[in-house]
Amino acid sequence: MNGAHPANHAAAPLVVGPLRGYRYWCAEWEEGQPVLRSLYHSTRWPVQGPLHATCEKRPSTFGAWIRHLVSSQPEETHAAPAGVCNCGIYALTQWDAIEPQALLPPVCHHPGLERYVFGLVLLWGRVIQHGHGYRAEYARPLRLLTTSLRARSDGIRSLLDAVTTCYGIPLVTRVEELSAPFREG
Repeated sequence: MNGAHPANHAAAPLVVGPLRGYRYWCAEWEEGQPVLRSLYHSTRWPVQGPLHATCEKRPSTFGAWIRHLVSSQPEETHAAPAGVCNCGIYALTQWDAIEPQALLPPVCHHPGLERYVFGLVLLWGRVIQHGHGYRAEYARPLRLLTTSLRARSDGIRSLLDAVTTCYGIPLVTRVEELSAPFREG
């Protein structure tokens, strides 16, 4: 282990091939276009190409400006994800670790909760593995899940259909279909 502390060694970024993970997004309309957004940040997932993680502590962010006001210490910049930070693109390692009712998460209690969507994501680049998930450098959505309850809502179903068409990914109706093998062609 070349003298590294085991806890620090476990959080060291690894360069790996593609991994699959599970996560939530917020599906919404933006200027007439369907988009996927992160739940806890305003990050819009790109339609073409992957999302590239950046650290929110970077000097050009609003959060860095606020931290600068309360602390005279300069922010250190680093590539995301980093073991000494919480930055990166998050995903769960297994969907079956989630209680079925949690597939419609009570993340925020406000109108529009039905726009939260669960799905499969492809992760690659620098990746840090944690107990129940990953933080990655790059990611893109692979599949989204709808439920029979959502399928009955025309507005939500049409939004999810538009999102999956725009991102070029399938919309599945059963959780088990998220991890089903991909068919070529």
